[in-house]
Amino acid sequence: MTTFDFLSPATAAAQVAGSRRASRSWSHWLRLLVGVLSRTVLATVVGLLLWAAVPAVIGWTPTTVMTGSMEPRIHPGDVVVAKPVAESAIRQGQVLLFQDPDRADHLRLHRYLDNGEGTTIVTKGDANPQADSTPVARDAVVGVGYLRVPYLGTPFVWAQGGQTGHLLVTGSLLMLLVLGARADRYLLTGLEGPEESPRTSRRPVALAGGRVAARRSVRRAARLRVAGSTLAVVGLVSGLAVTLVVSGGAGAAFSAQVANPSSAFGAASTFDCLTDAYNDQTSFGFSYNETSGTTTTDGSAFARVGTLSSGASFVGGSCAANSSPSLQLDGTSGQVTTAVMLGGQPSFTAETWFRTTTTRGGALVGFSSAQTGTTTTTDRALYMTNTGALALGVRPTTSTVKTTVTPRAYNDGAWHHVVATLSSTAGVVIYVDGQAVVTDTTSKTAQAATGYWRVGYVPLTGLGSAPTSSWFAGQVDGSTIYNNSAQTASQVQTRFAAGH
Repeated sequence: MTTFDFLSPATAAAQVAGSRRASRSWSHWLRLLVGVLSRTVLATVVGLLLWAAVPAVIGWTPTTVMTGSMEPRIHPGDVVVAKPVAESAIRQGQVLLFQDPDRADHLRLHRYLDNGEGTTIVTKGDANPQADSTPVARDAVVGVGYLRVPYLGTPFVWAQGGQTGHLLVTGSLLMLLVLGARADRYLLTGLEGPEESPRTSRRPVALAGGRVAARRSVRRAARLRVAGSTLAVVGLVSGLAVTLVVSGGAGAAFSAQVANPSSAFGAASTFDCLTDAYNDQTSFGFSYNETSGTTTTDGSAFARVGTLSSGASFVGGSCAANSSPSLQLDGTSGQVTTAVMLGGQPSFTAETWFRTTTTRGGALVGFSSAQTGTTTTTDRALYMTNTGALALGVRPTTSTVKTTVTPRAYNDGAWHHVVATLSSTAGVVIYVDGQAVVTDTTSKTAQAATGYWRVGYVPLTGLGSAPTSSWFAGQVDGSTIYNNSAQTASQVQTRFAAGH
């Protein structure tokens, strides 16, 4: 005989309720995830807007970059905040925001390249092949670029270019984020309906009706709070956006040609305004923009990595001109080594920024036969003497040495830019702060041996005016090696003008 087991009504109801609770639990988790992610993205956007717009309260000027004349450091759509400075504080190499001399009621963001006639300033976009055609009066300078928020003003660039499709997509995404931020509002306000509907409740009808009315009142209040919060957020974002729009956009002059030079610019852990632009002759380019770790990124096209020893540490900085992060060397064991063996070439260039007060000298950049260690032969080295002068020492043969020394000292605690070049035609030229300070047309060769480039140390024994210490004590930045090229005076001046 066939039998059927029937669940009691209570048991069946319990199983159904459990199934509903499990389904509801997954729904709750999904809503919570969507809500948290959406609010996080919105909070980030609002935070960036605040970061860019709030400085306007204290008189600084936020502006949206509208052209690519300052690439690769500054891109169209970036928001740059300019800090007001006295005319006497304006320095060569700084990125300036100023009234465009060629277009009334427009701003331009370019770098201070050189001095013009009288007290005027000659400016140039980093990506432009030529300087701007019209000099700028010092009183037309609004401020010095101090803070950069990448790509925040891109919608304004789209609006100016009539790219409505991009704007519609971005606006739709923002609306989805606002809706997503409310996905878990029932969980946060505790307004999820009870498992037992008032209609099926065994309580008196009057009591159930009262509960329904109360719940409706609570829901209405919650909706008003959510609507108020949404309007507040929209108002805040709109206000901040208006601040950026009213501040205006900065671009290049109509007469300035915008080029697209080859560079190995790439993303880093810091704002890309800190990343140097390197030409295709660069063998190593270390900007030291990291905040921690034992390696530093090579910005050249080869993307080789430099390794820090125990006596080398990163020093923080900012996007302000000549205030970028750098590397501190302790003068005892600090150096940067490279892992790629290169062949010594007839022409080369060693470049770095440095700051020191040492009286023991030390190697800034050098080429030695070993990757690490102190028992190695140095073929070519850019170093500081005990007196603070700068020297380039080379060994044309294993038994001869040629040394070129600058006439003055640079261990004054200020940042200096030094570039030493050697070629078979011009000999040795040492540039300091963009200017050639010493030449030696008799020193035209170096050994063709293989070796490794280092920063901060190579053995200097046997070279002319060799210092007490081969270890450099101080800060370095923008250490760059051109293993097969002697950079020209124009290239050196451009590198100096770009700052560090």
